[in-house]
Amino acid sequence: MDAATLKTFQALMQTQSWARKDILAYQKQLLEKLCRHARAHVPFYRDGRLAPLFDRDDRFDMRRWEEVPVLTRMEAWRQRDAIQAERVPQNMEPLVPGGTTGSTGTPLPFRRTAPGRMMAEAQLARALTWRKLTGLNPVIMSKAVTGDHAGTESTLKPGAPVPATRENAHFVDFVLPPAEQAAQLRTRKPRLIITYPNIALSWIEAGYDFEGVRALVLTGECCSPEMRAAIEAGFPGPIVEAYSASEAGPIAMEGHTERGGAPLLNICEENVWLEGPGTEAERGRPLPLIITPFYSYGTPLIRYAPGDYVLFGRGLDREASALRRLERIVGRQRNMFRRPDGSGFWPNLSGVRLMAIARHTHRQLIQEEFGRFVMRIVFDAPPSLEQIAQIRAHVAEVTGGGDIVVEAVDSIPDDRLRGKAYENFVCRIPAEA
Repeated sequence: MDAATLKTFQALMQTQSWARKDILAYQKQLLEKLCRHARAHVPFYRDGRLAPLFDRDDRFDMRRWEEVPVLTRMEAWRQRDAIQAERVPQNMEPLVPGGTTGSTGTPLPFRRTAPGRMMAEAQLARALTWRKLTGLNPVIMSKAVTGDHAGTESTLKPGAPVPATRENAHFVDFVLPPAEQAAQLRTRKPRLIITYPNIALSWIEAGYDFEGVRALVLTGECCSPEMRAAIEAGFPGPIVEAYSASEAGPIAMEGHTERGGAPLLNICEENVWLEGPGTEAERGRPLPLIITPFYSYGTPLIRYAPGDYVLFGRGLDREASALRRLERIVGRQRNMFRRPDGSGFWPNLSGVRLMAIARHTHRQLIQEEFGRFVMRIVFDAPPSLEQIAQIRAHVAEVTGGGDIVVEAVDSIPDDRLRGKAYENFVCRIPAEA
């Protein structure tokens, strides 16, 4: 890591042991700076949305925080232009443009700040340090798991490969058959792998033995206890679950786990304000995730509900006692598509390529049968036959072909605050097929 990121990492190693009241005071300062910036430089927040946070003398007051309306994923998309800052403080530059479809197929543009990028790398470094894992080069990453994929891809021509963000990183294209991905891994001999749980499991099923791999970081989807156990059976080394969102950065990282206990994730308190349960009863049930990323100055997301549900944990990490914990992330796992031989694969659609073919706001790809795929799209304007043909060709490219249908629809219902109404990819083939 560079000098600035190293400084951030060293700071994290200190703040993780602060008293809870000191962490809260630190977070309040970061929230006040972000809210003042948003109120002054972001059109969306000029309508009085943040008024409950300031008294008559313009003093910041957190006691009325919950009076600020929750920003849902759909509203953020509708206001995607208005939530972009007109300017940012110099220390937040340079901004890197990005975009994410998440699990809804609704592209949300955002601009990542320099401190946000440094914080993301430093948070992962701290999580690896908790497990005494350092110097893990070279690195293997599945496409799109780092959060930089969308921002990088947006600068490329349709169909161009996505470059690694660091010289020592190699991206494995997860649309390839698992055996071919495993062959790349054997050739590259990585020491650290960052990927989706489903992808790691597909490698194990393809016979990959993780020779030379010192650590496996699982991200991009929730990992069920059953899936975690299956991965642990194929990879005996350290596993680190990392929970993040492209537009927000790291949210929680797996910490130290007591012997025989289920893995718990330490909240990245220095990167996001995550609203916790108000009562003990709420602690025992899944709650909608509501976050405010401290460094989202380019695209402020204040009281943002991306649609995930989380279950808060009890107790504290012995080496990071200032950080609250999450027991589980609920409902984020995406559906892998399936082949007749039982292997799973990701339909690696390029949002940039599809948008270049025909402008649209929502999309969803459904595998109805092994050889039948239905692409549902909310187009900005009626598509031409040539555009439909190009979309079908791209779907065939990433799925292997078959009966491919493109359906123009008026909407794909979604209410992110109450949960996901639909997924980006849906596999309707029964598990036992």
